[in-house]
Amino acid sequence: MTPLQLLCQRNLELLQRLDIAHRLVEHEPVLDYPTAHAVRQRFGLRGVESKSLFLRLGPQRYAMLISVEGARADWARLKALLGSRPRIASDEELIERTGCVPMCACPFGHDASITLLIDRAVLACDFLLYSPGPPELTLEVPGNELPRLLAALPNAQLEYP
Repeated sequence: MTPLQLLCQRNLELLQRLDIAHRLVEHEPVLDYPTAHAVRQRFGLRGVESKSLFLRLGPQRYAMLISVEGARADWARLKALLGSRPRIASDEELIERTGCVPMCACPFGHDASITLLIDRAVLACDFLLYSPGPPELTLEVPGNELPRLLAALPNAQLEYP
């Protein structure tokens, strides 16, 4: 099984284990928001598209900023929160550390060493749409279940902003 398939399996098993209602749809690869919008319309998906930025914090230190489509990173706030200014990790680092495809970073299911920075906007959405890894899959998860999902993850978590 590839790292991407394992990531997907971890995400789906987590939702099943927690008995979180969700919807999984299969479609053409989604690597940009226009395609994501077309998929959302075609399948009648509800909710907000996630936006995940894989950040390098220093040697062998990484974080995933989880926000929503259209959100912009506030680098000054990130620096204040993390103690140093992060940078966007390279595509190679993303692939090596998470198994994700560039332009389709999954927000959940990663190694415990990756810190999660959770944008409050994510917790406020009715439904969150995200890829569980493969860009050909989209999950629709109720926003009110996200705190329970996050509580089950082994990753350190910080609220952003």
